[in-house]
Order: sequence, then structure tokens, then C-alpha cells
Amino acid sequence: MIDSSGKQLQDFITIGLTPQEESAIGVRPRGEGVLGLLLKRTEPLRIDVLSEHPASVGLPPNHPPIESFLGVPIRADGQVLGSLYLAERADNGPFTEADEAAVAVLADYAAVAIHFQQLLRQQSLLTHRFINILEEERRSIAYELHDGLTQYIMVAHAFLNSYASQLRNASGAPIPEKLARGLEPLKLAMLEARRLVNGLRSLALDDLGLVGALDLLIAEEKERAGWEAVEFQHNLAAVRFDTGLETAAYRVIQEALTNARKYADTRRIRVTLLYHAATYAGASSLLLEIRDWGKGFDPEVVRGSYDHLGPHSMEERVRLLHGHFEITTKPGAGTIVRAVFPLVRPVEIPPSP
Repeated sequence: MIDSSGKQLQDFITIGLTPQEESAIGVRPRGEGVLGLLLKRTEPLRIDVLSEHPASVGLPPNHPPIESFLGVPIRADGQVLGSLYLAERADNGPFTEADEAAVAVLADYAAVAIHFQQLLRQQSLLTHRFINILEEERRSIAYELHDGLTQYIMVAHAFLNSYASQLRNASGAPIPEKLARGLEPLKLAMLEARRLVNGLRSLALDDLGLVGALDLLIAEEKERAGWEAVEFQHNLAAVRFDTGLETAAYRVIQEALTNARKYADTRRIRVTLLYHAATYAGASSLLLEIRDWGKGFDPEVVRGSYDHLGPHSMEERVRLLHGHFEITTKPGAGTIVRAVFPLVRPVEIPPSP
């Protein structure tokens, strides 16, 4: 397949070579010689003896010998996307017009597939940019809260608390009831402001990675909710993912834990995060699951209610990354929130120190 410059090959996929032959060839062609010529053509190219063609620049060392050659451009909307190359007919004869026609049909199918793949890549990039913009906006709001409203609340709480201490020390009597009643909600407002700031920004995610940030988040939610049993199961030691994916996974788990704390009336929570490597049958993926053993709910009631936007926001985040999202629940049976993210980019595993 051709790269974005339209001048050289980006991907070069072979069929019919053994792994040993692939390894011996080494660096893949970038589009010189006959291959480069084909990128400029609109019609197929048949060559009986490759080495005798004027554009031929020879084969790399350890490359299997080639005489007969058939190349067909892969085009869509007048743009060259790549080429299909065939070499050495099974009967050792030259390629025919019938071969050319058959490969041209394959090239048309390939053009549709490649064009669709390019659209998916573009959509994925736009999605990641959109998510990054949202996160930056959240950070901006977090800093405004931290440097503005939260500071005023903290100063007011500190001033009144100091005043209460002076009254207590001066008289030895309990502080006035109205002052005590005013201090308590102010303290709660300070804690809530800090929680909002921590929820809006994901500095822990930047510094510690997905697993480290979730360790902190789960510990905080356990303390706030008073859960007795909290499990965090994962297989992601020293594994990092794309920033957009890590952010989406973190936010989904954050929202699910918040909902469980507010509505589930549960004493037990389990968070599962599993990386599944690519197999012959499918691509690699990241699975996350948040389960509680609480009172559950009626999904139909929640789906139509504007008072419960949490499930909608979680599903939207997952859908933006082409993932699968589902909530399994019913009254009295607890709740399972599950999301599967396809990994369109390789995982990043930091090198050992």
C-alpha cells in the first residue's frame, strides 16, 4: 500500500515466501524500479523477463529469482492506493491477458477494502483528537476550580476553624452551635471540591499509567463508600496503551464506581482489567468489567431518564473508540458494567531498567 506522500510504499505484504526467505530478504521495497513505475501507471503491467525491462533495478540479495511479472494498480476515485504484484507463474510461462483481467478484479476489491481502512484510520485519529480536547477542557476546569473556588472555601474553613479554636481556648466552653453547624458543611464542601478537581483531571493517569491511577481511584472510592471487599484484577503489569484508550477506560471505571457508590447499596466491588493479545481469529483487545453485588436496577427505566446520564456517557466513550459496551442488571441481582476496546495500535511495554 502507498504512503501519504503517494511516492513510496508503506506496507509490503508477501504471500508464498517462507519465514526464512522473508527474513533473508531483509528491508522491504519502498517503490524503486518497476514497483515505482507501477505506482505512476493507471494500467496493468505485464513483463515476460523482469531483468530486461528498462525500469528494472535488480533484486535485493537473497531474493528468490523472478522472470515473469504482473502488476496491477489499486485505484479508488482516481487515486493510486497501492498495487498487486504477481511473479513466476506456476507453469513458468508468461502471464496472460486472462491473468491480468482476474487480478484487475482482485485489485478493485482491494481498493474498496483499503479505502475503507483509510477512512477508519482517519476516523480513529479524529476520535483521539476529540477525546484529547475533552480531557484538556476538563483539566482547564479543574485548575480553575483548584486555583479559585477551592481556595476560597479552604481559606473560609481555616479562618472559621481558627476562630472556633480561639473561642474554645478562651472560655473552655463548647463553640456556639451555629458556628459548629456552619463548619461541618463547609468542611464537606472543601472535600467535595477536592474530589471534583481530582475527578476532572487525570494527572495520576499521566504519571502512573492506567493500573497505578486505578489503584488510587479504587482506594479512594472504597474509603468514601465504606465497601468491605474490593478486588482489582488485571494482567497489565508494565503495559501502557494509547493515551485516548487509557483515558476512556479510566473514565468508564470511574463513572461505574461512582454509580455503585451512590446507588448500588453494596458492600462488595470487583474491577477486572484484562489485555487479550491478538490471535489468529481476531485482533487484540482490552476488556474491563466492574461488578457489584448490590440492589441492581431496571435498565429500561434508567435508559429513558435524564437523571441517570452516567450509563449514557460511559457507552458514548466506548462507542467513540469502536468498542462494545453493555450493562447487565436487574432489581435485586447486582450490576455488571462491561466494555471491550479493540486495540488498533500496538501496546507499549516500557523497557526493563
